[in-house]
Amino acid sequence: MKKLKRTSVGNIERENERDQTYEAKNPKIDLSRTHGNYHIIAPPQSYLDFINERIASLNLKRKVRSDAIYMNTFVLSSGHEFFENMPLDRQSEFFEDCVKFFADKYGAENIISAVVHMDETTPHLHLNLVPITGGKLCSKDLFSPKKLSQLQTELAEVVGKKWGLKRGKIGSTARHVEAAEYTANETITNARASAEATKKQAEQYLDSIVQSVESTADKPIPTKRKHAEDEIKTLRAQNAALQKSLDIKSKDAADLFEQLQRAERLGKGKDSAFRMVNDMIAAYPDEFDELLKKSREKKATPQYKANSRGNDRGGK
Repeated sequence: MKKLKRTSVGNIERENERDQTYEAKNPKIDLSRTHGNYHIIAPPQSYLDFINERIASLNLKRKVRSDAIYMNTFVLSSGHEFFENMPLDRQSEFFEDCVKFFADKYGAENIISAVVHMDETTPHLHLNLVPITGGKLCSKDLFSPKKLSQLQTELAEVVGKKWGLKRGKIGSTARHVEAAEYTANETITNARASAEATKKQAEQYLDSIVQSVESTADKPIPTKRKHAEDEIKTLRAQNAALQKSLDIKSKDAADLFEQLQRAERLGKGKDSAFRMVNDMIAAYPDEFDELLKKSREKKATPQYKANSRGNDRGGK
């Protein structure tokens, strides 16, 4: 949950209500999929106009403070595996249940917008509301730490159970992350899985090439040399392809690092996870360099065996 003052409302509106002309700061937003975003509740007017009209309807005796919280915004979702293979109509039903919960608890008349984003790593709902309670604007009363904890418990009871989701650990020091860090966490998980898979494939490839080169030791020199040279050419081509893939991954890692820097400034540093992923990716070129070294050594070593055979034949 994020609290927004009047001057920050417009930025959130542009991010939430984006169209295909939106200039995304988050590199993980795929604008070619933005047309798939949809509303559970569409704003009838600009966010700020909605808020001003809602405040005006309260007939407050005092003017709203300049530093007052005008809007609270929530990001609602689940893990990627929850949505995997789930039909779009079922995904929509899940988000509709979330919106209904908030409407029942905080008043449908106070919900500015509820929009589902389908153009990022995992489907998620942005829900924005005016924090009105007791006939006044007061985010502090509605969303104190204690009440936020109660909100999580109630949401798990009302919505979570229906969908097989469990509440997070009560009293945990973990805090909800905003959309940018949420995307960074998803990217870390995906990058780690991809790196592990690539590392396994690289190890298998290294083993197969080394075994292939070693198996030529008992062959005549011309055949062995030609086979070894072919293996080295293949290795170089494979290494070039892998390097191209690693260049792409390095760019993704750089994008991720920018997001992690932002999270770190908020006191939620993820640098250790980033280093883990980056180190794995950076390790692969070294393994292939080692393979080239072994291949060159194998190319020279069998000559002694072949010459020995030649001498034996010559002595008969």
